[in-house]
Amino acid sequence: MDMQIGPEFEVFANALDDCLSPHGSVEAKRERIFGLVNAYYDFTGEKLAHLRNQARQGSVGDTEMDLDEDEESEPTPSLEDIRAWEQERQTWDLLRRLIHLRYPSNSSNSKQAFGIMQRTQQPDDLWSEFLLDDPLAIERKTVLEWLQQGARNGPGIDDLVRELQQNADRGDIIAHGWIHTRSAIKLQKGVRGSTRPLDVEFPEVARTLLNSDNAPLVAELDPDAVTRQERKLEPQDEFFERAIWVGCFQLLRRGSSLQAMREWCLERTEVWRAVSMSPLPLATEHGESKFVDDPSALALWRRMCFALARQGGSDDIERAVYGVLSGDIPSVQKVCKTWDDFLFMHYNALLRTQFDTFVLSRCPPEVSASLRSSFAAFDAIQFHGDATTLEQRLVKSLETSPHTSKEAFEPAKALQAAIISRDLEQYFYEQGIAVTQKANSEEPSVLMPDDNCRNIRVAQEKFADIRTPDRLRLAVHALIIFSTLDSLGTPSASATFSADYDRRELQENTITAYVSLLRLAGFDELIPLYCSRIAEPRSFHVLSTNILPITDHDSRLVQLSLIRKAGLDVLKFVRMQPELLFKNLEDETSDGNLDKGQFRIMENEPASLKYGRSIKADFFGEDPESIDPSDDRLIRSVEWLLLVEEAWPDVFVVGVSVYKYFLKHMRLNAARSFANRVPFSVIMRQKIETSDQDEIDALSEDVEFWTSHIGSADAARLSAGQLASNARTLRDLECLVKALDTMETIASLAELSKEDPSVKRDFWAKVSNEVKSAKDHVQPLLKNWLLGQDDPDLELLRDLYLPETLLAYVSTLHFAGTTLTRDNFLECMELAATIAEKESDLAPCLIKANRMKELVEAFAACSKALAIASGEKKAAGSSSKKLREMGWSRDLCRTRRDSIKSCTLFHLRRSRPNQAATTPAVSARPSLLTHLDPAPARASILKGRAAIVDLLRISKPGSSSRDQNPFQTQVINGSQQRCKISRNRIWPTL
Repeated sequence: MDMQIGPEFEVFANALDDCLSPHGSVEAKRERIFGLVNAYYDFTGEKLAHLRNQARQGSVGDTEMDLDEDEESEPTPSLEDIRAWEQERQTWDLLRRLIHLRYPSNSSNSKQAFGIMQRTQQPDDLWSEFLLDDPLAIERKTVLEWLQQGARNGPGIDDLVRELQQNADRGDIIAHGWIHTRSAIKLQKGVRGSTRPLDVEFPEVARTLLNSDNAPLVAELDPDAVTRQERKLEPQDEFFERAIWVGCFQLLRRGSSLQAMREWCLERTEVWRAVSMSPLPLATEHGESKFVDDPSALALWRRMCFALARQGGSDDIERAVYGVLSGDIPSVQKVCKTWDDFLFMHYNALLRTQFDTFVLSRCPPEVSASLRSSFAAFDAIQFHGDATTLEQRLVKSLETSPHTSKEAFEPAKALQAAIISRDLEQYFYEQGIAVTQKANSEEPSVLMPDDNCRNIRVAQEKFADIRTPDRLRLAVHALIIFSTLDSLGTPSASATFSADYDRRELQENTITAYVSLLRLAGFDELIPLYCSRIAEPRSFHVLSTNILPITDHDSRLVQLSLIRKAGLDVLKFVRMQPELLFKNLEDETSDGNLDKGQFRIMENEPASLKYGRSIKADFFGEDPESIDPSDDRLIRSVEWLLLVEEAWPDVFVVGVSVYKYFLKHMRLNAARSFANRVPFSVIMRQKIETSDQDEIDALSEDVEFWTSHIGSADAARLSAGQLASNARTLRDLECLVKALDTMETIASLAELSKEDPSVKRDFWAKVSNEVKSAKDHVQPLLKNWLLGQDDPDLELLRDLYLPETLLAYVSTLHFAGTTLTRDNFLECMELAATIAEKESDLAPCLIKANRMKELVEAFAACSKALAIASGEKKAAGSSSKKLREMGWSRDLCRTRRDSIKSCTLFHLRRSRPNQAATTPAVSARPSLLTHLDPAPARASILKGRAAIVDLLRISKPGSSSRDQNPFQTQVINGSQQRCKISRNRIWPTL
């Protein structure tokens, strides 16, 4: 499937690439990572601003149609897109705040690392002293400030209270307090004609002083009148009051500065509210640290706020304000809505409890004891229990809470929770399980097998996968950043990657899935960078699987350059590719004992006069391009190997293994494709600047040549002799495949000639070229083919393929002899003589395969065809010149025909012993002797004729393949007299 991803993926990769440079000290590398996180934070901020601007323009465009607007303008982003980028920006903000704490510089202390000293103006400031003495408080304060920043990025306070302001029925007036209640009280005073404050203790006043809802109305406008008199305001003023308290809560929730609080309250003529919040609003990142510095006053103030949070206030929002100031949880919980709100509530309570403990320790013992005994305060540390697992239990509680569970299972929030709770190892383990199970949901994954996690249950919706690309990008880069910081030796509470191999492999599957995403999206150039973050050797496996499909030569070279740049060993990579592929196929390659008789390409029918015994058409397969993907990957791995100069010797070793695998498992199409895509000549031309095949063949046998091309690194594992042997084997296997390929083509052409005898001259030219190619490729098979290697696999291939190939070659020469020129028949006789030679290694192979009888019959069919053929057949590019060089001439045609006729009659007598031959065999002898020249042609005819006889003899059960052939011996010696003696010995048997 194709994936569509945005340009941010390339932006993130480029920034990561610059950051991961191996140059520089450990400190410099750490600073680059800190800069990388800042860069990601800035980029997401710019992206978010762009999306919000688009959304605003889109909303305007909905009401005002712009006729000049470009039709290809960017689509209006959805609210989900904007929220997703908000969460990502918030995540990078959390990282950039915490990594300085989690991975401090070795040369700096906590004061320098977090700028405490720069913000501290007074050496005796309690708040700064508290933070310097408690690293845990620093981290909790940092998380709290992060949550406050997140709230500031939300809707404005005025937007949040707008509806309440509208219900307050006071237009644009936001000041002057309870104006509707004031008017009602003034009206009651006017009715009674009194200028004194109304006293609700009088029954008449209490009965008649009501608001518009007929509820008891306060008689005074003091801030505590509602709670003190237990009466209500006018409904409009209740909305106004609630709006004020919502604003105060949001000021605290957003960590607004004291100045901002004062201005906001002053604008509404409610300055007293700012004063009540001023002792410790926990907003020191604004540069303000001048708070109340009396420890006993701070401790008492917190307890007063706690009392108001639990027992005072007119509604929940007012009590929540005091709950925030006192570090309470139950009172604040009632107004929390989001995951961030609840986390703020807990961290605010924890930090204020820690500070309260510190403040009490600075009070005189008797004052501290009095405060503790006289006034209650909420102890968040005791509320949460064991401090070592507090954060983990806290974020887990947010997952199970009905108020926050849905949001807690969002991937971004899950990652934020893992960062805050220092539970990254477990988080990325479960993240890896999630992507692994998704990858195996439809079919088994090669890169991410689920053997170690098949029965483990995780909440899939909690984690990113390939279907949520941006979420996956965020998780992957967070994983890389934390693991890289771990690798720099910086002390941290817990490592990101597990020390257990199986767990780490699952964790790395997150990166593996991301690499697959990049490949599907067409970002191949980014793949090596991310593979370099996976431990070897698995990094090579992931890299190979994802870039192996690349077929363009230049693109492959670019990939190799990027692999080097990413810090991966290119030579190791290209060498490991075929190893990994063979390892995946080891179950299949283990069954090496194949049936030697299963390779059959000859039709099971008698030989015809014109075509001989037919070869099966398309025995490679009906579709030449049909190659199993696993076979194609093997071929590509060798192509990649050939691109690295240092790996040149490995090409021969791997190439032989590839051929062995293909041929053992009858993958003929794959073997043909391999021979065409990685031919032996191309491999050799990387070191030899020649196109002469004979020169290449000669050098391939030169041990000195191979010695000069073995690098010092390879000398220990590969000798020149071994390399030369591998090269010869590769060439021999390629010759087999190409010979079979040409013979398949000839078989198809033969079928076409049967169907349409009136084919044109171009057709026979094609046949002639294919026959010549077949002869060239068969020659290496006729002497010591795959021998002397002490390799059982090669012995198997020799026994499996050589007999059938020789039979197909005889059939090819038969067809060529009847359709092109009879010179091909004469070459067939030479082949018979070659097989029958004493030193030949072909006859034992044929006998071992029990195919000698078929071979003799094929030679006899050629003999018969030559004996009765008349006239020259259609010839296009015949091999007459070569035959004349061997001693053959056109004048010998009749002699050859008579010679072959004798052999044919002998074959016929053996097949029909009770029938008399129509032509006496003796009649052929005078003709043979009369036309023989004392030249090599005479010996060749005698050798061909004797060879068939010899082959027939050695094919009989119980006879030795190496029995002395007296006829053959005399021919080799070239003695005319001995020839006569030999004829007298052999002829009577015919």
